Amino acid sequence: MKKSLRQTALAYRNELQPEEIKALSQEISASLSTLLQTFQPCTVGLFYPTRREPNVLEIMNDLALKGFHWALPVCCESPTGAFLKFAQFAPNDELEPGRYDIPVPKFKSWVQPDVLLIPCLAFHRAGARLGYGAGWYDRTLSQMPEKPVTVGVAYALTEFQDNFSEQHDELLDYVLTERELIFSHSGTS
Repeated sequence: MKKSLRQTALAYRNELQPEEIKALSQEISASLSTLLQTFQPCTVGLFYPTRREPNVLEIMNDLALKGFHWALPVCCESPTGAFLKFAQFAPNDELEPGRYDIPVPKFKSWVQPDVLLIPCLAFHRAGARLGYGAGWYDRTLSQMPEKPVTVGVAYALTEFQDNFSEQHDELLDYVLTERELIFSHSGTS
């Protein structure tokens, strides 16, 4: 089921033109700013957009979020398996290619996000998130002693009506699209 859903969501995303992605990203970022302002200044785990994901990196320049700190995920290996660590990041920090050629901070100062933004290939309102299938975020969240508030970032048209979550999936607290903010009562945080 998930393979078919991934193909459908990727097909939608591949049809998006750069100007559409920019417009949708700006709408998502505006709502994200409003949501983040409900929290005290804290550390927010961002993501570097790839494969036509929404780009919310400009949020770092939002004056309403002065005092917030930012981080980007870095794919790491350990004896117990692959997981994400989060490196502090600011708008002018130097980046280098990480795993999958996704940019990561060149100089790594590890932090624990209080709020974690997670890109969604597709989602369900109950907090289920569909990624690319490697399980990076699920593994990482399951190993965190203190779970951050999780916010899935998605395009509204990638919502699926059937709940595709499985037992090992870490459910999101919120899903944010260009149309709405969805609070999931079944989130794990």
